[in-house]
Amino acid sequence: MIKFILPITLLCSLSYAENFETFLARAVENSIYLQSSGLTIEQSRLEGNIIKRYENPKVEIEASSFESESGYRVAITQPIRLLDISADKEHFATCKERNAKVNVSAAHAQFVKEMSLLYVEYSQKQKLLDLANEELKIAQKINEISNQRFLSGSLSKALMLQADIDYATAQSNVLEHEREHSLSHYDLLAFAGVTEELQIEPNYQFGLINDEKENPDIALLESENAMSISESKLNTYAIESIEVFGEYEREGNQNIYRAGVSIALPFFNDKSEEKSILSLQERRNALALKAYKNRLQTKITTLKKELDTLNRLLQKRQSNLKNEQELMNMYNDAYAIATINILELYEIKNRLLSTKREVINLQSQISRTTIDYNYTQGNYNE
Repeated sequence: MIKFILPITLLCSLSYAENFETFLARAVENSIYLQSSGLTIEQSRLEGNIIKRYENPKVEIEASSFESESGYRVAITQPIRLLDISADKEHFATCKERNAKVNVSAAHAQFVKEMSLLYVEYSQKQKLLDLANEELKIAQKINEISNQRFLSGSLSKALMLQADIDYATAQSNVLEHEREHSLSHYDLLAFAGVTEELQIEPNYQFGLINDEKENPDIALLESENAMSISESKLNTYAIESIEVFGEYEREGNQNIYRAGVSIALPFFNDKSEEKSILSLQERRNALALKAYKNRLQTKITTLKKELDTLNRLLQKRQSNLKNEQELMNMYNDAYAIATINILELYEIKNRLLSTKREVINLQSQISRTTIDYNYTQGNYNE
């Protein structure tokens, strides 16, 4: 008789499984992706300094020669930025750095969300694998009893072969579920950036976090809008700077001093179109943000209703499961003493396993919806 044996190494590794919260905290701390994202804050600060940087002065040196005398000229010119544009450049630099921080927070939230969803997939595959092993155990018991009854003459060969086929199918199902579980396990480890073989405890329960914070997508959209408007405003200045110059010239016996300013005259380019475009952009951004907030509010309401429906459905399935398990135990004992038909037992068994499978899938869907809700409420922000 073939027996299914769970590898001892797997049993040992599961006894040292790491819980999800510890695994997640370690993954966040060591994530190369998040570390790279964090560097953008310093990069944005330096880019802001470039934006605020003043232009260098220009120096002109000139020598001249006449028939009997020679001379020279030295001039220096310094562009002076207008106060308003200096303030707007400062504001743009601040918006740029703030946007980098918001991006880092959004990246953290997205990382936690994706990590949590991968964990739910891993947990679901583990539970389905456990269920497949349970199905195999049931099929093995039915197969053993069927063979005994066949040898005693109380069961036909056809039904005995049916039990053999069911047992072989259950063995194949276990192998398939092992493959799927292994893939989900390594997907989780790969996303976390973990290179060593590590078992994660599969029974973590995700709960709703009721602390409403700023949605990361809304925060990012607002930040990008503010940065975009600030950058566009810099292009609306018809005059950005004036040039102040001073000059000394020596010609023969004469010393000549000059000082003055150079100002651009916006006769033909007063940047009126740029100002109109900026106004339109501000209105468009405000409308887009309002529309996104409305969709987000609808999504939150939908997620709450979905969670309520899923939890009520889960309670119904769990209630049915108790009765089906009790019925399965009764039919199992009855089949052992040849008081019921094997086909009746299969029907009860399949119904029980189907309900257990539904419970696992419902629990997984509740976890996914809970994760989506927590993310939408901004509870995975850094």
